Amino acid sequence: MIVKSKGMTPTDILQHTSWFSNVSDELKEAIASKMTLAEVEEGHVFVQEDFPINHLMIIEQGTLTRSKMEPDEPINGDVATDHRPMKSFFDISFSSPEALEESIVVDEIEGLGRVSGLLHILVEYDSLSFATVWAKTPARVWLIPADEFKAILASKAAFALEMMGVLAMSMRVGSKSLRGLIKNASAGGAAGTAAAHPHGGDVLGTTDHGDESVKRTIRCLCYDSTSWVTDSFKPAVKAYNDRASEDNAPNIIMEYTADRLSERSATYAAGYDAVCLFVNDTADCDVLRILSLVGVKMIAMRCAGFDRVDTRAAKAYGFTVARVPAYSPYAVAEHAISLLMTVNRKISIASTRVKMANFTLDTGLLGMDIHGKNVGVMGTGKIGQILCNILNGFGCNLLCYDVFENDEVKKLGATYVSKEEIFEKSDVLFLMMPLLPQTKHTINRDVLPKLKKGVIIINTARGGLIDTEALLSGLQTGIIGGCGLDVYEKEQQYFFQDWSAKNIEDSDLTELLGNNKVVLTAHQAFFTKEAIDKIVGTTIDNLRSWKDGKREVDHPNTCIQATPSKG
Repeated sequence: MIVKSKGMTPTDILQHTSWFSNVSDELKEAIASKMTLAEVEEGHVFVQEDFPINHLMIIEQGTLTRSKMEPDEPINGDVATDHRPMKSFFDISFSSPEALEESIVVDEIEGLGRVSGLLHILVEYDSLSFATVWAKTPARVWLIPADEFKAILASKAAFALEMMGVLAMSMRVGSKSLRGLIKNASAGGAAGTAAAHPHGGDVLGTTDHGDESVKRTIRCLCYDSTSWVTDSFKPAVKAYNDRASEDNAPNIIMEYTADRLSERSATYAAGYDAVCLFVNDTADCDVLRILSLVGVKMIAMRCAGFDRVDTRAAKAYGFTVARVPAYSPYAVAEHAISLLMTVNRKISIASTRVKMANFTLDTGLLGMDIHGKNVGVMGTGKIGQILCNILNGFGCNLLCYDVFENDEVKKLGATYVSKEEIFEKSDVLFLMMPLLPQTKHTINRDVLPKLKKGVIIINTARGGLIDTEALLSGLQTGIIGGCGLDVYEKEQQYFFQDWSAKNIEDSDLTELLGNNKVVLTAHQAFFTKEAIDKIVGTTIDNLRSWKDGKREVDHPNTCIQATPSKG
């Protein structure tokens, strides 16, 4: 509701703003005469996304939140159209759990004298609101109708000149703040990379081809760039750029930082069109908000998984998120077999003994035939299918579990069984599933009593499929006879980095490393020449498709459409 002020006067409020504190008393009085105070409860909406901004808002007390709704899912299911009148300004409520659940927080505005909507009214008057502005707490907010504010500025040339001066000063201060980040990034210089982020990067394809070439250039910052990334991408990007002019394709400038994407490092991307991410980069809502603010529009994942990308937030911010859906399923399946044989035949232990000139044999090296054993495969997608084909050559009995049964796997003689049966009967158990809420900790303490004693577990899929504490318990009691892991549920801090001279504080990881029943590799199952060539080629193609207009859900390798539907 709108009430008369019981505290500060309109002039007092204007004096506390950065925009109006230094304008003339005459302009202050003119603006103050049009101000009314709204005292509202938590959840009240001042401006709804995709509606006009009809009021300038100045906070006296409370916190306002700017949120974006997921596209095609407006508040309460209403759809704004040109044929539907706008809801009454104070009739919309944002307090419903449904509205909060469907929203993505952009930022919060709080503090005496904070202003919202001024630039939108002055500069983009005919455009619609980017986000919904609502009261996170009970609030006292002063409102100035947009039409009346503009009428005040139009009434006297001196008023308009005063506001132009305020705007010019704001732009000057803002440009100084950003200049260090984007000065050389915009020009495409390697020095700009060092200014934008501490690790620097090499720039490929920066030859000046004129204004049209600049328009057709994609600037991409590649995070978590270890040696294999730069060694693989640099020559491929150069070869692509050499062909670009002949193919009328956009040029790609790719620069590299060893830092992983996080809230701290997201600002490195100022001046870039796109970022290239790997499995341990974090692109949650807070990080995406920063990337959006610094101008990034495209996220190119150089991997198949995207569980660290908040696809709801990416959709709300209008990002295109593309991945490499498949590179070499053979690489992962073959590595899984390598882990099985290394664990089963004690290859690591045997190799260490022989290098120490110990050529003896004892039961510590004793393995088992895979032939004739029950081998379980949980997850029979493309990789799981290839794994089953390899296992078939061992002459084992294939038991499979998947919510979608694969006819090609059935042709190999595999039998689909329940979870309970695959746990109970498997001598070897492969986990080849995606990490989803329903698959997280597939191996847990409740499952341990259901497993066949001495089972060997192999996981080359996602670390979160196994509860590590339960795994260690199973190894200690002998329920689990051994395991081969290429992934670890808390790997983000450690994998793809050198910790040989540092103290590993993760007690579960140190226990795995010290257990001779465990063979652990650092997420290298994908790492073959054929797979890397596919990753690099598809990533470059994804960037080009985006520049050619394949945006958001229309991108051929989009991740956005994979967001689970609601309801």
